[in-house]
Parts: sequence; C-alpha cells; structure tokens
Amino acid sequence: MNRLVKQLLIIIVFSTLVGLLRNSLFPNEIAIIGGWRDLSNGEEPVIPPTAEKGDPPFIAINVAQMEHSTKDTKFIDARDFDEYKCGTIPGSINIPFDYLPGGDLKPYFDSMLGGIPLDYPLVIFCSGEECDLSLHLGRNFMDVGYSNVMIFFGGSREWENYGLEMERISNCEE
Repeated sequence: MNRLVKQLLIIIVFSTLVGLLRNSLFPNEIAIIGGWRDLSNGEEPVIPPTAEKGDPPFIAINVAQMEHSTKDTKFIDARDFDEYKCGTIPGSINIPFDYLPGGDLKPYFDSMLGGIPLDYPLVIFCSGEECDLSLHLGRNFMDVGYSNVMIFFGGSREWENYGLEMERISNCEE
C-alpha cells in the first residue's frame, strides 16, 4: 500500500510539472492564479485562445455596431438554424458552419450571399465567447478568396447584453 501511494504521488507531481511546463511554453498560456481576461469593455475585441496568425481580424462590439449601422456590411450567423431563429443580429444571413456542404465552398457561399464581390465586408459571429463556429467559418471564407472578413467573437450574446436590437422568429422555442 505504501508503495502504491508513493507511485501515485510521483505520477501526480510529474504530471503537474509537465502541465506547467507545457503551459508556459505555448503562446495561449492559461493563467494559473487570476489574470483571466475581463469581459469585453466594448473597446477591445474578444480574441479566443484558438486564434492563430493569419486568421481574420477580430472586432469589438463598438466596431460591429458601427459596421452594422453602415448597411454596407453583411453579417453572417454561423450557428445552426434553431439557435439563429431564437435571436440574431438584425439582417444577418444564417450560414451554419456545422452544415457546410463538402467540396468547393465558393459556389455555395456565392449563392448564399447573392454573388457579392470578394472584397465586400463580412462580419461573422455565433453565440459568444464559448463558440468557435465564427472563427472556423471565417477561415473558410478566407480560404475561398473573401478578403474582407471580420470576426465578432462576442457574438449575439454580447450584442444583446449591450441592449442592441435582436431579430427573432416568432415561433421560437427556447
């Protein structure tokens, strides 16, 4: 029994040290004590830990609101239709990431967006900070040639929390 306890302690100490070393060597380090990212203040964009170099730029709520007010930007909701219908940014187009067709996505995106130019401003979002669908969909748009893609990672939840108008389908079942 004594030997088993020693082995368990060695495994726990070794695992902890390996975890701490790995955490300190990678750019998206997790704070050990405090230091977690604050909720959005409206001025700084929410950037997920899964963000990589070359990803579309992330925008803050104030920029998203400005883009929305110009009416010259397409907003794309990356969530599935059941979530979309329960509340989205007004005028958004629903392109669910989880249901993208296989193969070349360019013709599909062109048909969903009405054949807009590749440099037309796009803001892609999903439900909020726990949802990576917007980031993945944004990468797909960039991969097929869209050059003016922005990610609003605060998503519909941050939009609503700031008291901005939401569009809902009347038969929504929450």
